Amino acid sequence: MIIQNAHTLTVRWEISEETMQLAEAVLFEKTQDMIKELRIVIKRKGIEAVRTNRTTYDKGEWTIGQAAGDAVYRAEYRIVNSMNVTLKLADTEDIYLAENGVSDINSFQIEDGHTRWEKQFSAYTCYGRGEKER
Repeated sequence: MIIQNAHTLTVRWEISEETMQLAEAVLFEKTQDMIKELRIVIKRKGIEAVRTNRTTYDKGEWTIGQAAGDAVYRAEYRIVNSMNVTLKLADTEDIYLAENGVSDINSFQIEDGHTRWEKQFSAYTCYGRGEKER
């Protein structure tokens, strides 16, 4: 994980073929059938949050803008089988992002403007009244 500037984090990952084969042996499933997730764990002022990006790739890059300052970040690459058993294949050391004027830990923005927001996060839920009830 790299701090590019006061507001931007970039996570790069590359999982070897040997590691994926070991994951198959441990989870008893082919890796192409499993869910692969890149997770960012944020700790700021006693609050911990997790942002998840599902991916189909064993190698890649995820750039995140508007990352909150005065926070500790850690990245993890996990794989989940059909029985919902999770195996963490890689993680980073904790990285401290100094105070930068961004205080909301939910302010992540993906830097790739061509990526649809539905694909950025693994799931989304809407709470509240429906259109007919308003």
